[in-house]
Amino acid sequence: MNTKIQQTIDALKRNQFDAFYAEDSAQALEIVKGLLKPGTTVDRGGSLTVEQTGVLDYIRSGLFNFVDPYTAPTEAQKMKLMESRFTCDTFLCSANAIISDGTLYNVDGACSRVAPMLFGPKQVIVIAGKNKIVDSEQEAKHRLQTVAAPANAKRLNAQTPCTFDGVCHECKHEKCICCSTVITRFNRVKGRIKVIIVNEDLGL
Repeated sequence: MNTKIQQTIDALKRNQFDAFYAEDSAQALEIVKGLLKPGTTVDRGGSLTVEQTGVLDYIRSGLFNFVDPYTAPTEAQKMKLMESRFTCDTFLCSANAIISDGTLYNVDGACSRVAPMLFGPKQVIVIAGKNKIVDSEQEAKHRLQTVAAPANAKRLNAQTPCTFDGVCHECKHEKCICCSTVITRFNRVKGRIKVIIVNEDLGL
């Protein structure tokens, strides 16, 4: 484990997050398996990291009551399923950035990811690659504007200005995915949010 990852994990623990180190995606999956109970209700945010680590395939295995809004046939049904995130046992997602002082930094459009991170599910599991670690809030914002937001907007075909030139315009486009910024500096319900940092570059 490199010094930056160790520093970040120690800081997360001081801020009352449960924090775990995974050498690779396979180990991250094993940690998740230890945190999930078969038969419980599980939901997930739209995260490449959850897919890349094999966690999405695992929660689709039939062991869980997996609520997946992204497979809903209509937008109305998708939104209805997203409402159930607030009562699920576990919500899985990633973070846009993790500051090395143990702070989670997230920016969202519809807030269907950040809202259940903050309130509702009994357990939130955040999986993040080492590439998400930064040293300050300013670096987190820079990462969001130059890496995560343009790439995610393009992946989602949002047609926002950044999808064309890769540069954040701080737009107010109707499909803007950067509507709300949430900074979680302390986990008030100790251990509710669990963070797994993987020693790989994952997600966007």
